[in-house]
Amino acid sequence: RLLSLLNISDKDARQRVSAVSQALYQQSLNHVADAADSQTGGALAGASAAFGLASDKAARMNTEKYRHIASDLISGGRLSEEGKNRLQKAQQVLRLDDQAAASAFAAVAAPILRQEVAKVADALRSETEASAEQVKQMASTLADHRADLGLPADKGFNIIVDGFRITLRSLYDKACKDARINGEARALATMDEMLAFAAVAGKVLAELHVDSAEAPQLTLPADSAAARRLYGVYLNRSFGTDESLAPPDDVAHLLELSEADEETARVEVCQPRLRELYADSITKAEGGGPPLSLAKLGLIAEKTKFRLPASAMEEAALEVYKSRLEGFSGRVLKLHEKQDLDAARNFLELTEADVRKLHLKAFANIYETSVEEALGRSGVMSPETREALLQLRERLGLTEDDAEKIFYSVIDGRLKDMMEDVQEAWEEATYTKDALQKVWKQRGKDVGDDPSADGTGGEMALSGGPQLEGVRGSKLMTELCKVADFYIKNKVLREGKNVLHEDAYPVTVGKWIEDKTKEEIYGIFAWNAVTCQDSGSRDKWQAAKPHVGGILGMSQDQMQKTMVRMVSRWANMFIKQKIAESGKLGEEDINTLTTWVPTFFGIDKDVTKDMVQAANKGVLQSKVLKLLNQPRVTPEDVTKLRQEVDAWDLVLQKDLELTKPQLRSLFRVEVTAILEDTGKTNEEKQDAIAQSRESFSLGDREATVELQDLLKVRTRGCLVNAVGDLLQGNETMAVGEMRRLELLADFARGVEGLKLNLDMDVAPSMRQQLVKVYASSAAGDGKAPDIELLEEILCLAAA
Repeated sequence: RLLSLLNISDKDARQRVSAVSQALYQQSLNHVADAADSQTGGALAGASAAFGLASDKAARMNTEKYRHIASDLISGGRLSEEGKNRLQKAQQVLRLDDQAAASAFAAVAAPILRQEVAKVADALRSETEASAEQVKQMASTLADHRADLGLPADKGFNIIVDGFRITLRSLYDKACKDARINGEARALATMDEMLAFAAVAGKVLAELHVDSAEAPQLTLPADSAAARRLYGVYLNRSFGTDESLAPPDDVAHLLELSEADEETARVEVCQPRLRELYADSITKAEGGGPPLSLAKLGLIAEKTKFRLPASAMEEAALEVYKSRLEGFSGRVLKLHEKQDLDAARNFLELTEADVRKLHLKAFANIYETSVEEALGRSGVMSPETREALLQLRERLGLTEDDAEKIFYSVIDGRLKDMMEDVQEAWEEATYTKDALQKVWKQRGKDVGDDPSADGTGGEMALSGGPQLEGVRGSKLMTELCKVADFYIKNKVLREGKNVLHEDAYPVTVGKWIEDKTKEEIYGIFAWNAVTCQDSGSRDKWQAAKPHVGGILGMSQDQMQKTMVRMVSRWANMFIKQKIAESGKLGEEDINTLTTWVPTFFGIDKDVTKDMVQAANKGVLQSKVLKLLNQPRVTPEDVTKLRQEVDAWDLVLQKDLELTKPQLRSLFRVEVTAILEDTGKTNEEKQDAIAQSRESFSLGDREATVELQDLLKVRTRGCLVNAVGDLLQGNETMAVGEMRRLELLADFARGVEGLKLNLDMDVAPSMRQQLVKVYASSAAGDGKAPDIELLEEILCLAAA
């Protein structure tokens, strides 16, 4: 309510209350220095609670008050015994723990001690050659001052180290500035001063260190880039003649340089020096100076001083070798030049593998040009030319693998040019004349009356042709033979490799031509190589066939599949022709396809067997359709069909692709004959029906339904026929129908779930008369009629 009346916010009110509380509490603290007793301590605790002062704020104010008291007590540079007592009482009154009191006192005493440390540091900078006595005196002065201030030995020692490090930092900053602005000479002078100061200051610290452990080294954490630069400047000077200077490792240690940064700086400084030494040694040796073998020994000491990693030394050597090699780039080396390069490489401790890429860059073009010239217009290298290329490769310092890749590159280019003629010849052999004219028109060429462009494309060399008997595409054969000869005579084919293995062909057509086109090109060549009637051409083409496939980039499996497709096309035409002529394949036709064709074309017998099987499959499918469309199908028809199917190892349902209704129709025809076979027992009939069901791939339930329906239809048919025969006065025929009815009824008793009931629309008197006529007749098989069974199924009362 008061806040509302005064229009003061909660935050503002809290701040004002806090300020008043702190002011009141501060008044209470002002009496601590004069009245440091238990009553004062209690009064302070009560005041902080009464003023609502937070405990952390009270603690901070107590600590600050303790620092003020300590500052007053040591303002003269010394803490008296009385002062120590007052501080202890103040600590108790202000309720500070030992650590908080010690830290507060050190914060006050440290600046005073640092002033003394600064004086000593200035003296050390001017007395870098201080004697041992002087060092002890300076250490004693600092120790005494530390004791006068009442600082513990460890805290005082750390303050002294920090004071020396401040001086060291100022020298380091000056050295960095000199390196950037005033030059390396000024920077080196400052670094010398910095090292000298660090050395003598370290001696003072060693005197002050009271622990048994070794005194800590005086070092300076520095920026890695700046420290690396200073180290490099100092390292570069260290290779001079002045041996009185501190070693570069002292600089690295002083600036806390990491091993990686030290190595980087060392490489930056020493690698150019090593390159210069390498280059000078080679130049002097070539000018008549000391041979490289002696120069190499002389460099051992220098390289040891550089302490370069092996990778940096190799890099320097490669740079020197590269520089010398550039003078010979793009031309053939003379013998003495090659010898000089080899000597320089050995001197630089480089292997041929190390300089491989340099030689490849310098001489690849000249070697490629030489290979082109060696092939010449004929496209085939002579043995002498090949030997000359080998010598050139050695002279240019190219490795065997690199020279081989360049050689293959040239072969690849020539092969592309040759394959243009091949593709054109393939188009002539396969395109119709109209299609060929369209393609050639796009290329600016006129097909004209070209005899090879006969407009019968699409037959894929399977029909006869006018240029070579039995061959279509003779121009294509010629062009492909040129390619194979070019490949073999230039020894592109890898030695020791099977010619049928794809690894034997390092240069192939690849993606220049589509895979489908390549397969068609090879198919024509392979077909003609087998079917050509001219023995000379056939032998030549047969020898070139595996090479043609390999150069086209086809595997043995692809070549075989392509040949199989070609043979399949011919075989299918042969089969169509024979079936068109006689409606089926005769034994001679089948023997041709399954025996002669695989042998002649070198393909697997299963290929033509499958084709013949497929052809017969089509014939049998037609037979099944005709059979099912006949007015009446006999069991003999089904048996004959089954025999033909089995002869070709086919399955009715799977291979002839019959529908379920078609399979059920054939099943009914076959089962009808089984049911009416008087020579079989019911058990034998059951087995025969089960076999029929399996052969027609019918399920148990499906077959049972068909059997039940068949029995019903057949028994009713027998009854109707018997009635008709009796009405016409033909008792013999009527008895035969009744005998068939009894046979079916006897089997039906064993069919699960089937109950015959033949009351139909036949009058009971007529049914009774039929039974009497049948009972009075003599059984044809010597078996007495089962009158009881007939009366049961005809729904007649027992006689």
